[in-house]
Amino acid sequence: MNTRLRLFWLSVLFAPAGFCASDAPRPAREPGAGLLYYAKADYAFADNAAVIANPYICGALFQVIWSEVEKTDGHCDWGEVDRWIKPWLDAKKSIAIRIMWVTSGAWPKPYYKTPTPKWVWEKGAKFAFLKASRTEIPLVWDPIYKKYARRFLETFAARYGDSPWLLFADVTPGAETNPYRFGLNNPANLAFKDRYAQAKASDGRSYSEELWLETVKEWIDAAGRALPKTPLLVTLNVGSLRGTDRLREIGDYAVSKGCYVGQNGLGGRSYQDPAAGRMQAFLGWSQRTKLFFEMAAGTGGRTGTLLEVMQAAGRIHCDYLNVYPEDVRRGTRGQKNFDPAYEATLKYGAERLGRH
Repeated sequence: MNTRLRLFWLSVLFAPAGFCASDAPRPAREPGAGLLYYAKADYAFADNAAVIANPYICGALFQVIWSEVEKTDGHCDWGEVDRWIKPWLDAKKSIAIRIMWVTSGAWPKPYYKTPTPKWVWEKGAKFAFLKASRTEIPLVWDPIYKKYARRFLETFAARYGDSPWLLFADVTPGAETNPYRFGLNNPANLAFKDRYAQAKASDGRSYSEELWLETVKEWIDAAGRALPKTPLLVTLNVGSLRGTDRLREIGDYAVSKGCYVGQNGLGGRSYQDPAAGRMQAFLGWSQRTKLFFEMAAGTGGRTGTLLEVMQAAGRIHCDYLNVYPEDVRRGTRGQKNFDPAYEATLKYGAERLGRH
């Protein structure tokens, strides 16, 4: 019996309250761990064969925006997504796909301000409008929104769900289980929190902590039904609007449903205290499922050095680490800013993720 399977059964025997041992584990796909190239925004189109061939990168993570795929009701065009992933598949690499339901609007592509197709609003679904960034933030519990979003998820499943190269699909409801992206929007727009909480969905319901928790759990269940054969990821955050930290509660629920869990924002100083609640939670989950983490940003500043990030990934027992494209390129031979120290660090990280 391998180490991960042994740890899984031990965790079942000594699982905390709320863990449902009867939930069948979802399938996993190979490679079981590795470094991913974060193919964000302008990096989605692969124009660099050397980066794709980098031996320490097992694949790429792409972000799918619903409004870009289903521009008209019931007609999905996956052509651009297929063009993104083809060079990676040709190179025998794997792909992870993140469906971004809620965005901050701060990224360079204009469609990040309108992640929901316009026709969904014409059907009667409601959203909160963040004027400062001109971003439409869906009320995820709105029944009309849910109807069409879940139909889109089923269409995605029919096209990609059974593909052996799909490492996992990130189906996180909201913004990393938050209703919207606090980190980028709150500092300059604190009043928006109240406006968002007062916004009414098409059925008249406005935000409450209980409604949001119910929505997140319901969304995880719906994703599991739509993609029964696909590894699923839920990236965790506070999981509430008013500061109640529900990361552990939502994480326990996601793991009990067989999902991978993780967090965006890994830096070199992350997860240094083994006694801290979040670190204990992730280390516990690592015995029952796979963990995904994403760098806070490119190296430097609050992120720290690439080596420090890799060491943090090791401390938290990360399986898949999403590495910023700029840092992968610095670690790839033939690039104009190639740095052999970055290459050595990518090698170290790839090996460390596969060892724990």
